[in-house]
Amino acid sequence: MSLVVNNSHTSATKSKAYKVAMITGSFPDAPCGVGDYTARLSQELARQGIHVSVLTTDLPEIKPPQPSITVCKVVKSWQLYNTFRFVRFLKAMKPDIIHIQYPTREYRRFLLPNFLPLICWAIFPKLCRIATIHEFSIAHKFRKIGIIFFLLLSNKIIFPDKREASAVLKWFPWLKGRYTVIPIGANIEPVPNIVSSRRIAEIPYIVYFGFATKSKDVITLFHAFKQLLIHGVKCKLVMITYLSDDDHHVMKELGIEHAITVTGYCTPEQVSVYFTNATACVLPFKDGVSLRRGTFLTALRHGLPVVTTIGENVPEVLKNWENVILTPIGDYQAMSDVILKLFHDPVLRNKISDNAMELGKCFSWDNIGLQHVALYSSMLT
Repeated sequence: MSLVVNNSHTSATKSKAYKVAMITGSFPDAPCGVGDYTARLSQELARQGIHVSVLTTDLPEIKPPQPSITVCKVVKSWQLYNTFRFVRFLKAMKPDIIHIQYPTREYRRFLLPNFLPLICWAIFPKLCRIATIHEFSIAHKFRKIGIIFFLLLSNKIIFPDKREASAVLKWFPWLKGRYTVIPIGANIEPVPNIVSSRRIAEIPYIVYFGFATKSKDVITLFHAFKQLLIHGVKCKLVMITYLSDDDHHVMKELGIEHAITVTGYCTPEQVSVYFTNATACVLPFKDGVSLRRGTFLTALRHGLPVVTTIGENVPEVLKNWENVILTPIGDYQAMSDVILKLFHDPVLRNKISDNAMELGKCFSWDNIGLQHVALYSSMLT
């Protein structure tokens, strides 16, 4: 177990300085969207006067200290045999609140995170327990069942959007009244003085950002991109991600490898520069776009026109052809057609860009932090 402390706490509010143990399997620079979210949230809470200690995995990629927070590398893995190590650390810390972020990449398939609410309820019955459930609607049924202790034994559940809350309520209708919705924000903010001087790259390109997991339809994106090349569009596709051997094989079969750049890991600053100079961002979600997608919010914050997919429940704030372009899931021809239109219609491109940037302002970390502080206060007073 390793511990790194940074005591430069600053307070933006006069609220009581609650001690929060923020539990996450992943944390920068370990790649994980929830880990990135947890870092941004923890920094904002510290700015608003909350004493945050992040309890996370002991990985070399995690490089504390973070500004104004304490980062504790508690366990090598989240297997159940590490329970006593975790409990000893919590006893020494004496937090007012334990706030669990679930799921994260580094929890993997280990069971300790799922049993943490039960463990804390049994050993620290007076400790306030809060859990943020980031992903349920697309989870495997066994993972859905696996959150039962979170739902039964947490004092409050947070969901990142109404769609995730509705999906959980279909399985566990008795949860009504014990949850709240607090949106997430963009994990990567625009680099100062860059977005205001947006320019089109020498060779125009569209950008994809985020893990190429089973919930992302990168194959449809590849087919849509091939259609652009068939239409004679001189452009590139920048994939800010890692791709599997199977994905590379599909690219080769389609004959589009020469026009695709796969970056692997990029720093936040590098991602921001890629976004700033892109013509559009394409995010093909297999379950449709939602406001729990940090990659989507990052594109909005950069004022980038986003082509994405339409699911069962489209958030009300998303207006097709106004601040986003929505295409049917799996329809590469429709996706290709709208990207082609963006390339050829600068007026449309600029309109969607301006409206996207305006919408992105709604997901400020200042407001997200205030909602968390208000929740903490209500649970402890």
